[in-house]
Amino acid sequence: MKQFNSTKLFATLLLLTSLASCKKDNVQDKPQVETPNGKYADGFFLIGEGSFGRNSGTVSFYRYGADTIVARAYEQENPGKILSNTSMSSTLQFASVMNGSIYLMSKMNGPIVKVNEYTLKEEARYVQETSNWRSIIQVDGSKGLVSANDGVYQIDLNSLALGSKLSTVAALNTGDMWIKGDYVYLLQSNGAKIVSSKTYSFVKGFSNLNKGFTQTPNGKVWASTGSRLISIDNNLDTVGIALSVPIRSSYGLESPTYMTASTKENAVFYHSGTSIYKYVDGDASSVKQPFISITESPFMIYGSIRYDKNKDYLVINGIQGYGAASTVNYLLIYNASTGALVKKVTYGGDGVTVDFSKIYFNDIAVFH
Repeated sequence: MKQFNSTKLFATLLLLTSLASCKKDNVQDKPQVETPNGKYADGFFLIGEGSFGRNSGTVSFYRYGADTIVARAYEQENPGKILSNTSMSSTLQFASVMNGSIYLMSKMNGPIVKVNEYTLKEEARYVQETSNWRSIIQVDGSKGLVSANDGVYQIDLNSLALGSKLSTVAALNTGDMWIKGDYVYLLQSNGAKIVSSKTYSFVKGFSNLNKGFTQTPNGKVWASTGSRLISIDNNLDTVGIALSVPIRSSYGLESPTYMTASTKENAVFYHSGTSIYKYVDGDASSVKQPFISITESPFMIYGSIRYDKNKDYLVINGIQGYGAASTVNYLLIYNASTGALVKKVTYGGDGVTVDFSKIYFNDIAVFH
């Protein structure tokens, strides 16, 4: 008969307890990934300009996999409020998602509005009697910059309180902005400017650049002269690539640039007409033929194509035309790696009746 050894039993129990404790500690040390919640979590937003004097700009929502959109979702969540001035003569043009909020920028005396990105409930609003806003970026924490027709201003991203105007760049019409590390890239009417993100001191200028900006995973920031795509590296040196078809001209600096980049591969997308081009960095032949040719007819791309990093999609807004035809809206979603069509959504009116409630002029998409 075996003897009961209490010493060995105690040692065994101590070892098992220690292992269990280590296992528990390892589980606790693993980062906890929170799943975003809210009515507007699983999809992206369509930013609509509105129709001058008829209806205000708006935010609509597309839920991944759906066959329609949630039109005018902002108004549904904020009854009685509009994303324009009272005369509806302003146009909602730019939008950025930062710190859990969407910042909505209007030109022609319209407001700056901040809404929650998961509920679309309005959080703050800044109204200035005379204004002409363009884009907005986060610099650090609550510090941001907003561009306008008369230069670049500092802004508090929490309260939307406007600060002083940058004196290191000209008080000129300024559109798209981009921030990367120590530098802020600005697109002005006399070219692109780079300033320090710490002091806003002037660093470098490029008089020939009139479109920008976007960034590829290799760290390059991209801009364009229209006929050439220009990369700007970490040393602020540039390399150009001739384009077989020029990038479509936007409405000056008053609308977002017609360029977007993948976060999965070093590729820049732009459009001309109903063709989408994809430049793969280092491969000059990649822009000789369209990456995507839209066959829908009648059809016109409206606004800027955008890359959805959450799904590796290219998102394209379109309409049949102007007048009553602008009530027929399209949302086209393509696989950005293969060019395959993922989803086509048609929504709005019948293309015959001028129904301003069905005219959105969605010009960009923004993503969580």
